[in-house]
Amino acid sequence: MFAIIEQADLFTWLLIFLKAVTYLTTLSAIGSVIVIIALRRLPSNGHLLVRNAAMASAIVAAFFTILRLPMHTVFLMGGAWDGTLDPLILQMVIDSPLGMSAALRITGLCLVMFVGWRGRLGVALAVLGALFAATSFSLRGHSLNDPRLILGALVTLHILCISFWIAAIIPLLNSAKSDPPRVAGILAQEFGIRAVWAVALLIISGGAVLAVLGSVSTVAFESEYGQFFLIKLLLFVIILSISAANKLYITPPILDSKIGYVLFLKRSIYIESVFLFFVLIITATLTTTSSPPNI
Repeated sequence: MFAIIEQADLFTWLLIFLKAVTYLTTLSAIGSVIVIIALRRLPSNGHLLVRNAAMASAIVAAFFTILRLPMHTVFLMGGAWDGTLDPLILQMVIDSPLGMSAALRITGLCLVMFVGWRGRLGVALAVLGALFAATSFSLRGHSLNDPRLILGALVTLHILCISFWIAAIIPLLNSAKSDPPRVAGILAQEFGIRAVWAVALLIISGGAVLAVLGSVSTVAFESEYGQFFLIKLLLFVIILSISAANKLYITPPILDSKIGYVLFLKRSIYIESVFLFFVLIITATLTTTSSPPNI
């Protein structure tokens, strides 16, 4: 695993950075739509914040998604930047799974922008866009292997779950900072209920993908991909443990209007954010430098 990190050159790290930013902003856009639907106790100021976050994330995600196309031509040309000016190479990238994934993702992100509309139509279009953007992750990489439909569904479910978790961070922090303790506690309680299921599905779908690919074995986990995946899985277990601690030991006192516990809630959310950040970095590194064994 460390050999991959040591061998990565500056251009590889640039690709990892671009991919991580694309992941973060795309997941934020998708998840913000899910948060609006799933968190019924979200205060009105939280609704506005999440809608703005969805639109801002969609714009940034679309920009970086487009930027990754010419960067991939450089990768195909062995690091030669002339590839960005070669129309044949660029067209080849556009016609590749990366190009198809980018097209569907950008379409979805444009639809997510309708979340700014008031009314059911705006939300409905945004939900459709979130599904498109989430599905775009299943149009490339190991999702293209057979059984493609099952792998695509598992990857899409994986993306939807982690998107919800990432997007919920901002409204939870905002509520903890600006709302009365009981209001923040009610929102945290609702999120805790949804989040436990989200992380459980996240781990199950991720493990199922490896199982379908035939990559679940002792030998598989000796590979670079397997080692990265184990670290990613460990981080999710830690995140799930923090969420459980919030639900059992922090949220109940906040519901009783004990102000001191709000500080603990904010700190735990910050800690979860750090772990989620590392998950994105590991995922970007994983998909850039290695692939599952048996593929």
